[in-house]
Formats: sequence, C-alpha cells, structure tokens
Amino acid sequence: MTELLINAKWMAASSGEPEVRATAAHIDIHVDRVCLTRNQDIWAETVRDSAFLSAYPLAMWLASSWWRLNYEPLPAQPPGYDWRSAHELGAANHGFVWPRVIFIPDGEAVQVWAGASMVPDQSVQYLQTLDVAKLIPLHNFQQSIQRFVQSVLARLDAKQLSETNLSKLWAALQEDQADPHAFRLRKLEAELGFDPEECPEDQLNAAMQWEARVGPLALSELAPAIASSGASPDLSILGQLANAEGIVGTPDVKPDSIQHLDDGAPWEQAVHDAQALRRRIGNVSDPMTSKCLHGLLGLSSDALANWSVPASRPPVAVAVPTVGDALKFVPRRRSPIGQRFELARFLGEYLRVSSDESQWLASSDLKTSRQKYQRAFAAELLCPIDSLTSFLNGDLSSDAIEEAAHHFEVSEQAVTSLLLNNGYLSRDWSEMLPYRTAA
Repeated sequence: MTELLINAKWMAASSGEPEVRATAAHIDIHVDRVCLTRNQDIWAETVRDSAFLSAYPLAMWLASSWWRLNYEPLPAQPPGYDWRSAHELGAANHGFVWPRVIFIPDGEAVQVWAGASMVPDQSVQYLQTLDVAKLIPLHNFQQSIQRFVQSVLARLDAKQLSETNLSKLWAALQEDQADPHAFRLRKLEAELGFDPEECPEDQLNAAMQWEARVGPLALSELAPAIASSGASPDLSILGQLANAEGIVGTPDVKPDSIQHLDDGAPWEQAVHDAQALRRRIGNVSDPMTSKCLHGLLGLSSDALANWSVPASRPPVAVAVPTVGDALKFVPRRRSPIGQRFELARFLGEYLRVSSDESQWLASSDLKTSRQKYQRAFAAELLCPIDSLTSFLNGDLSSDAIEEAAHHFEVSEQAVTSLLLNNGYLSRDWSEMLPYRTAA
C-alpha cells in the first residue's frame, strides 16, 4: 500500500527564528519508495536524497492546510492562487526551496504529483518527476502527516519551545476532529474552498441545510463543483435544479442486479461493474444503442429528444429521487453524444452501492473518486476496451479513432482517453501534472 514518509534528521542552525532554528534538519520525503526530495546541491556539487530545510514551516503549512489538503478536490478549471497555496508544497515557503509536489484529494485517497524543479539561479535543483500520480489512501495520508507534525512538536519540546503557534494550531485541529459537528463544518468549509472558520456563516448554514436534503455524499460532490465554477457560493443553484422540470424515469435495474467489485481503484470497480451489467443484459461487446441505454434508466427517448438544456449550462447535472424508485434527471449536455455519456454516468452512479439511500445523484467535471468511477463506467459501458481495440485492429491513427468514435457513438476524446488509460497510447511528460505550474 502506498505511503507518504517525511523524515527529519535534526541539525544545528545559527540563523532564523527560534522555532525555525530548533527544527533545522535534513528532510527527505518519500512516496512509494520514490524520493521526492532527491536534489542536486549546486554549491556543494552533490546529489542527495535529503535537503537542508526547516521542519517547522513545513509542519505549519501541513497543519494550517489540513482540511483543504484532505477534502478540497481539484477544480474543473485551472486552479487559482488560493487553491494552490493550500495544495502545493512550495507554499510552505519561509525562504526555503521546496520540491514541486502537489497533493490532491479525491474523497477516498490523496493523489501526489511531482515535477522536477530546475530553476537556473536556485541553489538546490530538485530532480524527481513522477510518471504517474501516486495514490495514497486518505487514512494513510493523515497518519503520515500526524506522525511528522508530532515529531516536530517533540523536537520543539526538547528545545524548550513548547508554546508555539504550531502547538496551538495542532491542538485546535485535534479538538475539531474529535467533535463530529465541528468536523463536518470544517470539511464543508474546505469543500466550499475556505480555510477553517473563514466561510461566511450564511453560506455555511445554507450548505448544512442542503446537506440534509441531498445527502452528505452528494453534497461533497456538488459543493466543490459549484463553488469552484464561480456560481453562487450559497448553493442556490441547487434550488433551481430541484425545481427544474427534468425528465422522470424509473431505472430498470437495481444496484443488486449485478455483483460488484469491493476492492480496487475506482476505475477498476467501474470497469468490472460495466462489464457485469453488459453480461446481465446479454450484450458483452456490441455497441450500446441509445434506446437500450434509455430503457435501463426508464427514460423516454422522445422526452430526451425534446429536452432543452438552460442557456446558462449549470456546473453539475443531477438526478433527484421522487416517488418510489423514480428519479428526476436534469442533464446538462446538449449534444446527443455528450448526453449519452452523461446518462451512462448516471447509470453507473445509480448502480454503485451507497450507504446514503436518499441522496441525489451528482455528475460534474471534478476528478473525485465518484466522478472517476462514473467516467470509467460510462466509457466501458458504451465503448468496451476489448471491442474498441478489436475494431481498431492496431490502427491508432486519428482517422481510425474518429471512425471508432462514430461506431460506438462516443466522442473522440472518450476513445483517446480509453486508449491512454489502458496503455495503448502514451502521454507526454507535460500531461503528467494535473495543471501547468511554474518551472
């Protein structure tokens, strides 16, 4: 299982604030035995796995960013300074040169990204790049941060510096985590893009009210998608979706209609479930017709054809429970191809086993574990990878991809993503990081 390890070998220092001097150290950071602090020291002309830094500013950044590091997903559009300051290790700053590492939570795990940092005038050049993001289970990530911060606090105690801003911040954090109500408030604030106690009270109260209506799991998808889109942060858009006319359907299948995969990454579970559903309906490899897809959701093809998406496309699509097992679908995709994929995502979300039976179904552009599951389910359901590669027969040209997209009635982007994710196409290094960063 992937782990984050932050080690500090304490050293003597003669400059800086008392907390910074007391926690001077050779620090190394490892993820899955990959050293993210491997660097070339230009002045010493050496390459080593640790860098001479101070643990105090790193611990302060980890503690102050705790809630957002653990619960604020990557926005659908390139993130701004506020988001990056809570997720990029370089924000620990304090005059030190830190490796280029990004932490992105997805609801179940934290993705760790790393890129080399080779700034010409910089005394330390960080060399390590991760070819793919490393996924650390959320609980493991939290334990790793706790171990490191506690080691820093112990070092400060040993140096007679027990009353520090870090000790006060860490104590308050422990109190919030032990109080279920405070925990939920802090988590909601992070999902809305705020630091602890900085979310306006009216917005936080509105979010709590919506949570009772849509379900906690659904709100954890809806809140960050709406907040990061620039829509009203009081989540009033949910009222518009709740009151929208929508298209009502009663799905023809249930979550227990298929056997689910309990372990594995979201995409692995999704592919398994999509294949199980195809076996259930007796179509293992042929293209999925729109009529069949609509029938699985209990939707009228005529009603869908006449559906008109609002001019201002909402940042989320939802399916709202109505009477019995019926759902009111409020799509946001206009094109027939886009709508097919969105409906397939809803089907996957509906079939996914959930502990929150009354929740809304939410589909967005975020990359949370639930949204990853939806996309992988829809891709495999509409365009099974084995059928796709058989159709392409080794031809990965743009023309062949276009023909495959037409054959399976999906977008060319969906075909390309399937080929990339299954190793038939390779990514450029610039595509490895989740967004463009400074050198």
